[in-house]
Amino acid sequence: MRHMDGLHKMALAALIATSTLVVIAATAWGVRFFATMHSSQTAKPSTNPSDYALGGFPLPGKLAPDFTLIDQFNQPVTLSSLRGHEVVLAFIDARCKTLCPLTAQIMYNAKVRLGTAAASQVELVAVNANPDATSIAEVQAWSINHGMLHQWLFLTGSAQQLQTIYHQYNVYDQVDANGNATHDPITFIIDATGHERLYFETLESNKAADLNDEEVGLADGMRQWLPQPK
Repeated sequence: MRHMDGLHKMALAALIATSTLVVIAATAWGVRFFATMHSSQTAKPSTNPSDYALGGFPLPGKLAPDFTLIDQFNQPVTLSSLRGHEVVLAFIDARCKTLCPLTAQIMYNAKVRLGTAAASQVELVAVNANPDATSIAEVQAWSINHGMLHQWLFLTGSAQQLQTIYHQYNVYDQVDANGNATHDPITFIIDATGHERLYFETLESNKAADLNDEEVGLADGMRQWLPQPK
């Protein structure tokens, strides 16, 4: 009987040890998976301000996927051609009248907060988040209507080009039967060497306090990754 009791104890110990290893491995995998994701890829962001990192969510620092699109002035722009400047890259629906204008407002005001010298080192860039509204006329009109015509580069291209970029940046983007786009309201900070450093998500709120907090947070993120003097 003592021999059998000993075998039972050994079997129980082995089971506990195996279970512990499984939990540790699962936890480590989960941490690595979370760290490499750009966003939750959910269609509707949280509306709770406490769920948002005002200083941005850190990224692993990989090289931002390169692309070439056309801006609101019908000029080709390649992302890598902006090296030497910090790039603040957002995804903006060319037909959106709700959340996207808030993103544009936050981008503009955050850059203004930097002061003239620092702001000159930052390029604001928007990629069209509506693959059903891809014309240059639409991104130009949106820029004019929201006071951004000469404040940023609003880039567009074919639906296939845009969808490739959404995939490369892990941005959720879908268009319904009525041509309305639902997408992650995400903004990236890319440093002057072309590496992804932070991302922000626009809060679905037009309260002055929320907008101010988001502008301060984005401005702080911009300051952190300004080009350093050589």
